[in-house]
Amino acid sequence: MTSKAARRRFRKAERFRAFRNTRRRNRWERRRERWRRAVAALVAVVAGVILTGYAGLMLTGALGLSGTPGELHVASCEVVRDHNKPITECRGELLSTTGRLIAANAVLEAHARPGSTVAVREQPYVGMETLGPRAVVGWATLMLIGVFTVATGVVLALDASDRTFSLDPRILVVLLAAIATGALVYGLTVLCEHLF
Repeated sequence: MTSKAARRRFRKAERFRAFRNTRRRNRWERRRERWRRAVAALVAVVAGVILTGYAGLMLTGALGLSGTPGELHVASCEVVRDHNKPITECRGELLSTTGRLIAANAVLEAHARPGSTVAVREQPYVGMETLGPRAVVGWATLMLIGVFTVATGVVLALDASDRTFSLDPRILVVLLAAIATGALVYGLTVLCEHLF
């Protein structure tokens, strides 16, 4: 065998080895990327389910469908700072709708005036929730955000599995428009409560 033929075979073997190494490296990178997408999908789905469930529970309370109905007779209100965010805490007697005393010194985050009465629902595990349009719109918007997060997680999971899928972009646009509308209505409700 000539040295020229040996060099040719050696170069061919080196090219083949480099090709195999590149393929192996690309395969590992694809697997790593797929795992990243799968973990992101799992986190998005779990977070979306938790947010949707919690917001749904609070929404049923704000609509008056769950929990113990009651009224908070506001004795005093004060603005306190919670993580550099001012919130209004109202204290007073919490009575059930039948007039039975539930708590003598109940605290509720609400915008109310001393001497007024606020309709509330005592929710199991989460505390009191005010009734009214502000609470309904706020929790409904959070629930839509949770649904959007679950939908995003499902899209990420389908993308991680490298399956071809088609998602109608109109669905996402409608969902985002509903979230934006809910946020706008919530903001207007808060503004009306502060003004009137």
